[in-house]
Amino acid sequence: MSKNLPIIIILVLLLSGALIFIFSNKYRDKEQISSSEAEQISASETSEFHEQSEYISTKYGFSFNYPQDFTVAEFGEGEDGDTIMVQKQGSKDAFQIFISPFDEPGPLTKERVLEDLPDMVIKNPEQRVLKNGAKALIFFSEEPSLGEIREIWFIYPVSGADSNGVHNGYLYQISTYKELDSLVAKILETWKFQE
Repeated sequence: MSKNLPIIIILVLLLSGALIFIFSNKYRDKEQISSSEAEQISASETSEFHEQSEYISTKYGFSFNYPQDFTVAEFGEGEDGDTIMVQKQGSKDAFQIFISPFDEPGPLTKERVLEDLPDMVIKNPEQRVLKNGAKALIFFSEEPSLGEIREIWFIYPVSGADSNGVHNGYLYQISTYKELDSLVAKILETWKFQE
């Protein structure tokens, strides 16, 4: 079992709290609309992105395209990993990528996640191979103040260990609002790892 997993769990909880704070503040000044109206508005605003920018991570060796009206911010978490926040300017539309060292081979499973996060709600889990070759666990979770959250978790590289047999990969945890699922899927189609 990963010796860094308790630290990773704490960081995920802290990041979730930060997301709740950020996104709940965005709602305070907006007029309330129904959930289905919000999903339709958000999906129509972000369903296509023709003008793109490219994010490149030299540290982790990957890149992806994202809509030009989004911004990217990086937050270092020390030895425990990094967070990349991608957010549409002036909107709640956002997703985050939390990357942390992980010393177990993949792929991740629902059962493996629940070993360390037994209270986590995991709905409709699916194993999928992403276009970049990573084997991902894709599911919905719940945050009381945010509602359903799309989660895409994978380990990369999936193979490779040091001379002591310790896996030297990273756990990628991508989280977004349920209604941004199709946008994040399109962004993931552009994700490339440098060989």
